[in-house]
Amino acid sequence: MRKISANYIFPVSSSPIKNGILILDNDGKVKDLIDPGKDAGELENLEVYNGILVPGFVNTHTHLELSHLKGKIPTGTGLPRFIHEISRLRENEKITIRDAAAQGVKEMERNGIVAAGDISNTDISFPLKVNGKIRFHTFVEVFGLKPKEAKEKVREGITFLNLIKEKFYHPASLSPHAPYSVSRELLAEISKYINTNPAPVTFHNQECMEELEMFSYNKGKLKSTLEKTDPDMTKWESPGISSLFWMLGNLPEKIKILSVHNTYTPAKDIETVCKREPPVYWTLCPGANLYIEKRIPDINTLLLYTNNITIGTDSLASNHTLSVLDELITLQKHFPEIPVEKLINWGTLNGAKALNIDKEIGSFETGKKPGINLVYGLDLQNMKLTKETKVKPIM
Repeated sequence: MRKISANYIFPVSSSPIKNGILILDNDGKVKDLIDPGKDAGELENLEVYNGILVPGFVNTHTHLELSHLKGKIPTGTGLPRFIHEISRLRENEKITIRDAAAQGVKEMERNGIVAAGDISNTDISFPLKVNGKIRFHTFVEVFGLKPKEAKEKVREGITFLNLIKEKFYHPASLSPHAPYSVSRELLAEISKYINTNPAPVTFHNQECMEELEMFSYNKGKLKSTLEKTDPDMTKWESPGISSLFWMLGNLPEKIKILSVHNTYTPAKDIETVCKREPPVYWTLCPGANLYIEKRIPDINTLLLYTNNITIGTDSLASNHTLSVLDELITLQKHFPEIPVEKLINWGTLNGAKALNIDKEIGSFETGKKPGINLVYGLDLQNMKLTKETKVKPIM
């Protein structure tokens, strides 16, 4: 049994406890959480740390398969150019891709991440997702604009899902890439599968202004870029509505959705979508948004309607690190008014809820085994994350 204390413990499911004591059984499960006031340091065999203790972080959006592209794409190119560069650079030797992905997993472990939602287009990273410290949910991503190929695209995705089920034993689900990269027919086939195999679904949403322009006016840099990579894009016609509305309107209503990026999502879209049940989880990847578009989503508007926010890192092709804490520090810098308690919630319990694993991780509650991170180097007096703030996993 271990007894661990720090300046503050953030249970996440309840208010922070000053000088709290976390008691764990021999298996690392939470046995008790004590608020002793000023007497915390007097208990026998007590481990005392300087900083705050938080549950293990949950990264709800990453692409391990793209780890080998770290530093290969310049920053600030905008999404259309980024998509072009990904298409040009992503093919490589399998061993190179696998080794870089393995280093990505280790980086996430060092940064206190205990669970992750990972986008996969191939099976290269599947062996990395078993028997490790991180609980993975694989989103098998499908895309395609040719209506006649919709059934085959979904069959290919289901083949990967069956491989995971039969050999790699971790949760997985089928997901579309983005509104601009899937046909209505493909979404219909994906929906057929989801209706009989319910699980969380994710997609990239409104990551650039050109996506809004494309869906409203059938023109713009994103559309012209896609036409160069896929000739079928020339036949694509704008539905004349928000890409987010179009996507949700073509997916089953009673499924859990993770809408990723949301960099340019208008307030009217947020207000309408936040009335949906079950609720949409809004996944923020601020490091990637700054890397690609030099912009962060309008979080203050988002907070007017919901707190169902989770944190992702995106890939090393579009970010400098795979650290949830780094993403939270970025958000704190740009939105200093957001309390640390809320940021920690987004990076832990909300992510666990989005991935359907909140009964086991995400908060310090009796019976859970969430992992323990020491977050230190923050401004304890004002309770703010700073550029000096670090994380150290201690269980």
